[in-house]
Amino acid sequence: MFWKVGFFVLLALLIVAGWVFMKANPMKNEGAASWTEFYSSAPAETMQFLKDNFGISNEKFSETAAGGMDYHSLKARGQFWPFAGVMEVPTLPDGSKPAPHTIVYLTVKDYDATHAKIVAAGAKPLFANEYAAGMKFGVYLIPGGLTIGIAQYGVKKPE
Repeated sequence: MFWKVGFFVLLALLIVAGWVFMKANPMKNEGAASWTEFYSSAPAETMQFLKDNFGISNEKFSETAAGGMDYHSLKARGQFWPFAGVMEVPTLPDGSKPAPHTIVYLTVKDYDATHAKIVAAGAKPLFANEYAAGMKFGVYLIPGGLTIGIAQYGVKKPE
């Protein structure tokens, strides 16, 4: 009898934990700020500052397509998933480098529909319809002069 009660209690806890995980995961909630990109002129110093002052760890994720620069994911102490990435400010085709900056990505359920909607509302794509690490994303200049990203997660790049 005891093992039956224990089994059902464990099952209930697993169901609740799964529900909480899905509700708390910003990569599953439309409009949630789900990822942040830190473009730094000194990525190693940025990561050390975040570690020393906030306990944020970093892990090399990959080399980016932009000239093979390192890309590191950032994770807060005790957090289940990473929340941001940091890389060096890329060199533009004209040889210049933009100022260090940050871009926040908002989760969308349908990238293509959201792209069409926000472009019709005045957003200017800086780049769009990109794929990386299981997501489809783009970066836009929106009214007010802000730069935001949108990302749909769980998307594979078409062959």
